[in-house]
Amino acid sequence: MKKILISLSLVLAFCWSAAAQEYLPKWQEGYMDIHTIATGRGDATFIVMPDGTTLMIDAGDNGKVKDKQHPDNSKRAGEWQSIYMKKILAGLPGNGKVDYAMITHFHDDHMGDVQEMLPGTHGYGLSGITLVGELVGYNKLLDRAYPKYDFPSKKKVADANKGFMEEYHKFVQYQMSQGMEMEQFKVGALNQIKMVKNPKPYAKKFEIRNLAANAQVWTGKGTKAEKQYTCDPKLFDENVNSCAIRITYGNFRYFNGGDLSGGAQKDLYKAKDRDMETPVAKVCGKVDVAKANHHGYYDTCNGFFLNTVSPDVLIIDARSQNHPVPSTMSRMVDHMVWPAKGEFYITVDQACKKLGEELWSNFKPWGHIVVRVYEGGKEYQVFVLDADKLDYPVIYTSEIKKAGNKR
Repeated sequence: MKKILISLSLVLAFCWSAAAQEYLPKWQEGYMDIHTIATGRGDATFIVMPDGTTLMIDAGDNGKVKDKQHPDNSKRAGEWQSIYMKKILAGLPGNGKVDYAMITHFHDDHMGDVQEMLPGTHGYGLSGITLVGELVGYNKLLDRAYPKYDFPSKKKVADANKGFMEEYHKFVQYQMSQGMEMEQFKVGALNQIKMVKNPKPYAKKFEIRNLAANAQVWTGKGTKAEKQYTCDPKLFDENVNSCAIRITYGNFRYFNGGDLSGGAQKDLYKAKDRDMETPVAKVCGKVDVAKANHHGYYDTCNGFFLNTVSPDVLIIDARSQNHPVPSTMSRMVDHMVWPAKGEFYITVDQACKKLGEELWSNFKPWGHIVVRVYEGGKEYQVFVLDADKLDYPVIYTSEIKKAGNKR
């Protein structure tokens, strides 16, 4: 009898635990969700607009086995990203494809790599952006250099991701033959990326502004842009050319700028004009949520950017022990540099030891990070989902925040 009672108590405890597990409430029309997907191999952001239109920003895979992958190494990063997105797409209107995919710049951790690339059946290899495109599909794809891929030079573009750029070009050609649309990201454009499912109820409250790409920045007037460099652009590293956008929904604003640079990086680059954060911050203005540029590496999140954009929530999409580096994290939490008290979120925990307990303790629990903006864009909330479980249980829930507090 004693053994039966113990067994029964264990069963009841398991059932209670399962019942107590929380999951992200389903998206419903009028909500905007911003998912920062944690794989440990590269950036991937998936956005559901208020009418159900979807936007994917980057699908990275650096192909480095040493960078621990989540949930495990049984699949490539693009496969895990696809599984995550398919679960969301299943509950949305449309053909099951991503409406818009955008590559911020041509680095492996944002678009894929030849290392560990899977063989494809249509003449191109599968990694990152091509793998997700094969498994999920895109209605429209945007990048910074289509169709000539010659800024700052064809060689510079090809060298940004040696080997994989050729696979990417083959992918684009094939997918366009199958109906995918392709466009160059236009700096200054308003609603080049727009709602396509049921835009009318939200049209006055929602917009996506293209802020920067190819070392050009929107002027803040109309759709005009101007270059931000005086030196030879061939001296730039690829990060400087990153695409940046600002999404507005009601009072809520979100910023994503890929790997934009905020200044010099230990004299590693010859170009003197590497501070793209400052001019971008000027036209972006204050936001509620921002993805930290370049994973919080040495050359990003300068003081002017932090104070001008001043997010209440700062997200670091990480993939190594240097995301973020201690010097940048120290600057982000130094109230003499940035007086605002923002919340810090991170996708993976590789940087934990290098940062040390004092700096690491500023982060909420790591995992898939979901920002849910409620109907009308007046309030939002942040959820963290377990990145090592395929049912994505919630491991952290923030309080509901008022959007536009600092504006």
